[in-house]
Amino acid sequence: VLGGLAALEVSEWTAKRTVKGMFWITFTAIFGSAISVGLIGSMFAMNFDPPYTASKFIPTMGMLFGNTMVGVSLGMDSVLVSVDTRRDIVECMLCYGASRWETVWPIAVDAARTAMVPSITSMGITGLISIP
Repeated sequence: VLGGLAALEVSEWTAKRTVKGMFWITFTAIFGSAISVGLIGSMFAMNFDPPYTASKFIPTMGMLFGNTMVGVSLGMDSVLVSVDTRRDIVECMLCYGASRWETVWPIAVDAARTAMVPSITSMGITGLISIP
């Protein structure tokens, strides 16, 4: 339920631009990444005996959903704005025979960088990583 609400928040309520099927894309991204990281982290990093112990798993999932909502929101907004502003370049590349992936690769790289900035910044502030 929390994954659906998070996807609804990102795709419908806070998004400036939307595309058809955006709810399901964001739901898959948010729910899939949060559940997989939550279960793997609970089993191996935190050594919970049943990895889904409610008293420990629910707060962990809340933090993961919050972080993924920020990343997905920034990434989706960056992709949609870039495709809209570079519309003529994208159409020209497609007309000249570039594949969809070749056309969107630079946009996806920029969106991934934009989406990772808050997480990397917070890890640098807390001292989990050292940023040269």
